[in-house]
Amino acid sequence: MTTARTRPGVDRTALRVNQALIILFIVVGFVLNLPVLVMFVGAVMLIGTLVPQAALFQQFYRQVLRPAGLLRPDLHDEDPAPHRFAQGVGAGFLIAATLAFLLGANGLGWVLAAIVAVLAAVNLLFGFCAGCFVYFQLARAGLIRSSAS
Repeated sequence: MTTARTRPGVDRTALRVNQALIILFIVVGFVLNLPVLVMFVGAVMLIGTLVPQAALFQQFYRQVLRPAGLLRPDLHDEDPAPHRFAQGVGAGFLIAATLAFLLGANGLGWVLAAIVAVLAAVNLLFGFCAGCFVYFQLARAGLIRSSAS
């Protein structure tokens, strides 16, 4: 018996590539003192949140890494909404970091960017998505509407 797919699903390899590139660009930006890389990652994350098909880092995986045979899909039948929410929160932090850089508060900008990099690393290394956790808690409290409900 075949069951209809009820959710669009998630390729966790695409998420891991996204996380790795977020970390890479933020760390390189910090080491080279290039806040523009934080601004770039913030823009990539914001666009990817608003238009998931345009998520640049995930497109790099889908258009380059996967076809080259370097990585394989890790498909899971789960709701992508919590991951988009988490990415949107990260984008918000990086937009705030960008504003801090533009206002000359570089220390604050790097702290906000570091929060995003650390949380992306926790997700990449340990599989715990803090933004997803917040999403589920907000949905459970009835403060946001979960697409699973």
